[in-house]
Amino acid sequence: MTKEELIKQQIQRIEVLENKVASLETELATLRSRYEARRSAAASDIKESREKDLYPQERREILVDVLRQARRNIPDGTRRADVVDDALASCAVQGIPAKKEKALKEALTGYQDMDASLRRKLSDLGIDVAEKTNRHWKVRYYGDPRYSGAIPCSGSDGFRGGRNLAADLIKRFF
Repeated sequence: MTKEELIKQQIQRIEVLENKVASLETELATLRSRYEARRSAAASDIKESREKDLYPQERREILVDVLRQARRNIPDGTRRADVVDDALASCAVQGIPAKKEKALKEALTGYQDMDASLRRKLSDLGIDVAEKTNRHWKVRYYGDPRYSGAIPCSGSDGFRGGRNLAADLIKRFF
């Protein structure tokens, strides 16, 4: 066997090994993603639920928000207030729903029509633009048909219409 043939053989072997490494890296990334999803689900303190998180810690964020709203109606100095305050103090959240609300309001303020930029902003918030009917775009939250809404093809006015639309979608989705 000549030097050139040995070199070609080694190059081919290197290519096979590089392909195998790339395949294993892809598999590792998939397994890490699954591990993180399971770890995040285990850390959510909410077990055996039919509803699954659409983004990490979603159910925890919602429940903490509901507790905060309920706390406003509980008089200070009561056992109920102390228990709720303790629960709120022990449940760290990132405030993702509030961030999404703010971003949606900004995206839809002055809404006139559905363009690529708005589609991208909605997609970043988990809102999928599903289809266009005669006068509306159908949207779904993370593709779930239970959480859907409609966005008019053209905005009614340059200011209030987008804000009203944002308020409606916030109630449905966040």
